[in-house]
Amino acid sequence: MGDSTYHVAHVLWGGLLLFVAVALPLSLVNRYALWASSILGGIGAGLFIDEVGKFITQSNDYFFPLAFPIIYGFVLICVWTYWRIRRTQPRDTRTLLYHALEDMKQVLDNDLDPFEHRELLTELKLVVATATDPNDLRLAESLLAFVQSRDLRMAIKPNKIEEFLERMRGVFARRPSKLVLKIILVLGFGLMCVNAVVKLIGLVSLVTRQGPFYEAFADFAVVSGKSRYVVTNQTLLMTTQFLVVVVGILALIAVLLLLVGKDTWGVRIGTLG
Repeated sequence: MGDSTYHVAHVLWGGLLLFVAVALPLSLVNRYALWASSILGGIGAGLFIDEVGKFITQSNDYFFPLAFPIIYGFVLICVWTYWRIRRTQPRDTRTLLYHALEDMKQVLDNDLDPFEHRELLTELKLVVATATDPNDLRLAESLLAFVQSRDLRMAIKPNKIEEFLERMRGVFARRPSKLVLKIILVLGFGLMCVNAVVKLIGLVSLVTRQGPFYEAFADFAVVSGKSRYVVTNQTLLMTTQFLVVVVGILALIAVLLLLVGKDTWGVRIGTLG
């Protein structure tokens, strides 16, 4: 977006959305602010990281070859972090009290549905039964008495947004099926194998100075967008090619394991690759 004077790059929109995402949970205390913050933060981070190539080069080259690995690595780190956090679910009394206090926000918003009410009761009863700290016990008992009171107002009918999100959650819980997901993984890991084979042929071509890919690899050149970069560090380039081959071998093992029904190990080795 721009003219002869202005160029409003989308990294600026990304920064604006990231700012709004940070400001929302600091300004509003309810779970809708957290939903909005997570959505705007995700979009903002995407718009920001997409232009990383411009800001790591003197020439502001959007298509600089190093940009894509940085973006790809950033996304992988986000996915790995989410996976680790989701797996870690401590059930000590302190954590359960944190969960209960977080759910009490929905009580104040008159947005506590019957399912959430039962979950809140279960957590508080567990704290009462297992708490060793007298202060934690008193707090849990007070909260439990309040949640069990008949005067507690609950949202029996969810609003339109919650109904839509619940329908979408049900749709994605059933799709894709295990068979379709398995086919997608086999095809994806298979493409990694093909890429590794091409790189391996390229390495052989470099060593023998002949072969179908020798001309493409001979100059150690990377063409990206309108720019052409000559790789001067041949050792680093060869190491990269070698690692791609190693990844391809792991992907091949994953494909074979998935095809013979060893899905758990296939996914683990594929994820490692």
